[in-house]
Amino acid sequence: MKRARIGLLTGPVGVGKTTVAERVAGLAHRRGLVCGGLLAPAMMNGCRQKAGIWGHDLLTGQRQILARTDRDLGGPAVGSYSFDTEALGWATGVVERAIGHCDLLIVDEIGKLELWRNAGLAPILPRLAAGEAGRSLVLIRDFLLGELQERLGAVEQIPFEVREGNRGELPRQILERLL
Repeated sequence: MKRARIGLLTGPVGVGKTTVAERVAGLAHRRGLVCGGLLAPAMMNGCRQKAGIWGHDLLTGQRQILARTDRDLGGPAVGSYSFDTEALGWATGVVERAIGHCDLLIVDEIGKLELWRNAGLAPILPRLAAGEAGRSLVLIRDFLLGELQERLGAVEQIPFEVREGNRGELPRQILERLL
């Protein structure tokens, strides 16, 4: 069995982490690999402003609203986002079911909710640290990277920084390094 390897895709808000991860999944699929886990693309309103966060199951294609900025969904709040507790449970289940059943696990994203409140996708962190996922790509904001690296412990970690100038070639580089 190969030693577990986690790619940590980092960068500031709005730089394109989710878009890069989506392209990595597409490249993997074209190579005949199975990608599982969760993408969390922005939900845009009619004025092209971010109004929330979708959860997208990479194995089934199912989508749910994870968070909104324009109304209270009854769950935890982080900044302007109100999260839906049931949808967060669904998202955690999506990732947990994919662990061990795909060639590349994608986790979009680990953030303040997980690291500072031990909520959201936090239950998967020990499984990632234990190497259960094999190969994975985890999205994390740049200012939280060090904290996540500590939580992941000794598992092999490869950081990737998204910048405007490298978004085109980065998906291929990520896939090559992880596999």
